[in-house]
Amino acid sequence: MTSLGLASAGRAYEPPYIPAFSQPVRWAAVGIIAAIAFAALASDWPFSRIGTFQPMMLALGFVLIQYVVDIPFRAHKWRLAVIGVFLAATLAYWLSWYSGGALVSPAAAESVWKYASVGLIAGLLGAGVWNAPYKNFHSKVASVPMMFIVLFAFIGCSLWTMTYSLSDARIYPVFTFVGFKQYYRLFSVDIWEIAWKNGLIYLFLGTAFSIITGFFLAVFMDQKIRLEGLFRTIYLYPFALSFIVTGHVWAWIFSPAYGLQKSVRQMGWESFTFEWIADSKMAIYCVVIAGVWQGSGLVMALMLAGLRGIDDEIWRASRVDGIPKWRTYLQIVIPMMRPVLITTFVIVAAGAVRIYDLVVALTDGGPGISSTVPAQYVYKYLFSGNIGQGLSAATVMLLASAIILIPWVYVEFVKSKQQR
Repeated sequence: MTSLGLASAGRAYEPPYIPAFSQPVRWAAVGIIAAIAFAALASDWPFSRIGTFQPMMLALGFVLIQYVVDIPFRAHKWRLAVIGVFLAATLAYWLSWYSGGALVSPAAAESVWKYASVGLIAGLLGAGVWNAPYKNFHSKVASVPMMFIVLFAFIGCSLWTMTYSLSDARIYPVFTFVGFKQYYRLFSVDIWEIAWKNGLIYLFLGTAFSIITGFFLAVFMDQKIRLEGLFRTIYLYPFALSFIVTGHVWAWIFSPAYGLQKSVRQMGWESFTFEWIADSKMAIYCVVIAGVWQGSGLVMALMLAGLRGIDDEIWRASRVDGIPKWRTYLQIVIPMMRPVLITTFVIVAAGAVRIYDLVVALTDGGPGISSTVPAQYVYKYLFSGNIGQGLSAATVMLLASAIILIPWVYVEFVKSKQQR
């Protein structure tokens, strides 16, 4: 069908596919890759050198690259098959452990793991050579270094964390599969219960008050006030400080001996008492106050950028119609700022999940363990001879971050792309 016929039928014109390599070159490359794969399986050389786990992680890295850059498989069913092979190998390994070798023997599970890892790597490399070139090939090649950094420094380390959280690793990361034993232990200790409850308190209160305070500051700054640059600098200054400095400063403010309580009593109110930092039930709220003070400036800057993007005609129309200003903000401006609000929420909430240094500088988890947060628990066990326990807590934090990030990624990228 001609390009005119495709356009009239509502389909975009695509140029004919011309392979980057000739047929003999493609067959030769695939043959070499297949020979290397068979040699690796026959000699068992890579597995005896680097272990069984690392080749599968490399294979998973190739799978992720394939999905990120939309190569090398053109048919969607083949992409699903690649994921299916990886899941089948993982399931075989898990069944072997769970049944104690009754359902799947350890030797069979290890063989499936080896064949799957080598097959995935060889298949992806072969298909990559066979199906080249790709759409936007040069830009994808330029992004390869960035992709490897993301895959191995971020995704790879996250997968390593989740994998070794299923191990009995102590001082050194020696993998001995124990299933969910570390997670059972994690949720049975009191300090973790206190830590995740404090994490939720900081996540909800810190995020909510930071966004509300930052929004009102942005509304104030949007009134075309004098010395706007000076006020903007003042509000942003706390965000320029490290959490360690912020924690120490607010520790002095909350200190009954040196801070707010002493200052008010010196002014004549002798019965005034403010000892939240020494109260096991209120210490975490001191952390929330310090976090809101530091984070509101960033929220203000983001919200102000969103407010400045609102067309002046909307304000003029609302004034002509006699709509109160608060109602204009509530029913018109805030809905128009939805992308800014979602981005701000993700940034603030993701930072709240991993809060650590502010707590260390302000309360150090005290009094006792009453203000301990999940990151402190992770740090304590990672460097006290129980790596598996620390990584299980880190995995829970990672899942909490994923719960926040995945809906945002879906709404902002996947759903918006489908609507376009």
